Amino acid sequence: MPVSLSEWIDLLRKEYLAEFIPSGGAAVKLAVVPSERIAGVLDAAARAAAEHGYLVARIDAAQTRVHMIDRLFHTVARQVDWDAGTDRYLRSLLRRQGIQVEEDRTLQEIDAIAEANGRLRSDLYGEIGRLITNGVLENYAFAREFRTAVAMLCWGRVNPQNVSPTDAEIIKQWLVGEKCSLSALKRMQIYQRIGRHNARMLLGSLALWLSEVGYAGLALLIDLDAVVTDYPPGANPVRYTRNAVLDTYEVLRQFIDDTDEMTHLLVLAAAGPGLVDDPRRGGDNYTALKLRIADEVRDRSRPNPLNAMVRLDERQ
Repeated sequence: MPVSLSEWIDLLRKEYLAEFIPSGGAAVKLAVVPSERIAGVLDAAARAAAEHGYLVARIDAAQTRVHMIDRLFHTVARQVDWDAGTDRYLRSLLRRQGIQVEEDRTLQEIDAIAEANGRLRSDLYGEIGRLITNGVLENYAFAREFRTAVAMLCWGRVNPQNVSPTDAEIIKQWLVGEKCSLSALKRMQIYQRIGRHNARMLLGSLALWLSEVGYAGLALLIDLDAVVTDYPPGANPVRYTRNAVLDTYEVLRQFIDDTDEMTHLLVLAAAGPGLVDDPRRGGDNYTALKLRIADEVRDRSRPNPLNAMVRLDERQ
């Protein structure tokens, strides 16, 4: 039985977006809807999440290889304003220590900040160094590589380098999957590129970091239609083989299983009817996911709108 879009969005707001996820929760939701309505569903979810203060990241499986978690992370990272986020994050660290920085003053104006807060320049530099060490590098809620990356971005805001590319620029290249100097990364104590082995931990760290920057969390919205619909060759930049389809379901399965470990994260994926109807591409082909999205609470007269997977009413 289908659920109306308005009812579903209202429940997402009430049960997840308003308090649960900002308080440190995580959730994964799947919506089955006619292909032509997927954009509208994701638009409605994006508006709701933005109104509640989330950073909204959107991914289209037709453009991004969502069966590869590292590609998914890179696409999310490209939608983050790392400079603005780092600036807000570092200002909050300073504010907690009683160091006030006027909004129209950059963090590079160390002399002016030191004078305004009654400190010597050298003392302020030392205090900022301790804040970055204690508040970032020793914040073990973040993955190790993420801690290192954010620390380098923080130093780049306070003491920008005169070389190109700077350490901060190399870190941002690493985060978004661009080619960057491995030797420079090793110098900063990052010894590997982002891959399937560490991308999920980095995504969890990003969601937590965004909550500390000032967002309610991360709302990750995924259009899965290219995965579950057998489009003709050349119709989309990314085409999914049977193995890639199963890998995508494994990515979703891992997201569901990790909800107890992750915080401040909503993953919402919308897909065409092929997710439940297609004998070759549907979720029935991957039992590990099927068992996790099965409707465990049933009613003869109405659907369960809070189930992990819902069918949305085609008429709305």
